[in-house]
Amino acid sequence: MSMIRKAEKKDVNGVIPLLITAMDEMKTVFTGHTDEKKILSKLGEYFLLDEGRYTYKNFSVCEIDGKIVGIIVAYHSDEGEELDEVMLAGLQENGITRDYFEKEFYENEYYIDSVAVDSDYQGRGIAKQLIRFAEDEGRKMGYEKSSLIVHMDKEKAYSIYKKIGYEEDSKITVYGEKYKHMVKKL
Repeated sequence: MSMIRKAEKKDVNGVIPLLITAMDEMKTVFTGHTDEKKILSKLGEYFLLDEGRYTYKNFSVCEIDGKIVGIIVAYHSDEGEELDEVMLAGLQENGITRDYFEKEFYENEYYIDSVAVDSDYQGRGIAKQLIRFAEDEGRKMGYEKSSLIVHMDKEKAYSIYKKIGYEEDSKITVYGEKYKHMVKKL
């Protein structure tokens, strides 16, 4: 039986490999690394912090028989710049200076940053459960809408988001890649 809950620091080893599967090229942008082990390590550092975009506090996990099989990352879009300070500092440690990250969201949205499900558990509705959990969290915090982006090439994901009530409201380009920005009233 599956259980969805807020992530804890002890979940780091189950969460980060799943996060990487959802990040595509962004994992290099956010960590400053191309080597998978270094990416895992840097994202793990971010996860264990009490603040930042990828702090454990912004994650929820789906567990089946004690194994983390799905993750979701969500936070308020208006906190984006503040949340990114941790990663900008992390890049500076690698000698990379960046003033900001390109925006993936608009103002006043409860933004779903990443959703990932272990390949052995896909097709069981876990992503939908995680999204509903995040939407409920956003609703409890008083947010009126949820948003996410989906890469133009990911038609399967796009159709899933449409089925659960998300509507495309614009197209955006983030680091040279084209995405559909989708929103849903909470």
